[in-house]
Amino acid sequence: MTVAVADPHCHTSASDGMVGPADLVEAALAAGLALIAVCDHDTMAAAAQVARLGAELGLEVVQGMEITTRWPAQTHVLGWFLERPVTTGMTLRDTVRAIHDQGGLAVIPHPCMLTYFASCQPRMLEALIKEERLEGIETEFGAPTSAGRKRALDRFYEKHSDRLGARVGASDSHFGHYDVGRIVTAFEGRTAEDFKQAVLQSRTQPQRRAGRPVPMRLVAAQQVRGLVALPLRRLLGQLQ
Repeated sequence: MTVAVADPHCHTSASDGMVGPADLVEAALAAGLALIAVCDHDTMAAAAQVARLGAELGLEVVQGMEITTRWPAQTHVLGWFLERPVTTGMTLRDTVRAIHDQGGLAVIPHPCMLTYFASCQPRMLEALIKEERLEGIETEFGAPTSAGRKRALDRFYEKHSDRLGARVGASDSHFGHYDVGRIVTAFEGRTAEDFKQAVLQSRTQPQRRAGRPVPMRLVAAQQVRGLVALPLRRLLGQLQ
């Protein structure tokens, strides 16, 4: 069977990404991807448009969301194959349950980062999987981490793989052509359903690929969007 690659964690300007739906689809096709997942922070406002454009141009698109859990950790959870937005600000466990309640797949992005905020830490993750099984976890990602934490994550996965689901690789793309497809998940097949079944059966393989350096002016602008504009929009209830 054909092996394709997916970047299942991409953002648009609907949250803190720097590209619109059309630019994201164009960049994904240029990177040779068969599939992307649109996972904007706390909104699905652009997901349907990306899916429509993808269908027109031959790119499979999974509609999803990167959900922020309750304060203070505000850990992030990816929901794939969602039909509607998941409420933000719930507990980690309740967020995973809400994803499952609508038939979606729950995946932990960028775990064990150096920061407490946004990233699921080992003790939190261990408590979660005692109650809820996950469909996947990013074991290769672009967010900052350390070699020691990466080794600890690999050991944690080997110990708890039956509850953590598939190994996933994703770029956490915010910059379109500059970073989409830099980190991917290989799977057998090509369609969204093929990808879903590969994840459910833990038949995925994270891979790192070469990428382009992102200009510092874009990095700075994205940080303003992510750290200032996005929290303000969330506070004002403007995201969903």
